[in-house]
Amino acid sequence: MNNPKYPALNTIAAFYRILAWITMVFTVILMVVGVISTFVSGNYIGGGFFGFLGTLLGAALGSIILVFLYGLAGFVVAILELAVAESLEVLMDIEANTRL
Repeated sequence: MNNPKYPALNTIAAFYRILAWITMVFTVILMVVGVISTFVSGNYIGGGFFGFLGTLLGAALGSIILVFLYGLAGFVVAILELAVAESLEVLMDIEANTRL
């Protein structure tokens, strides 16, 4: 949408849209790095989860689950950023359609 009446809102909407895509890309990259580092480093962040599976398997599974939970949080943030961008565009569309 190219509304010359509100250039600041256009800029902010574009900024949030770009920020959302950057957030999604970094979330995917960090999830892949987190899963790989679970098996490479030997340091498990979720050792308390699934202890009944054995120390090593339970800790690895707990770490992977935490990585995916953090990834889910990253995707929620990205969706909220897209929602902000689209809500600004909706406001500008409403203004354009109600103009006399």
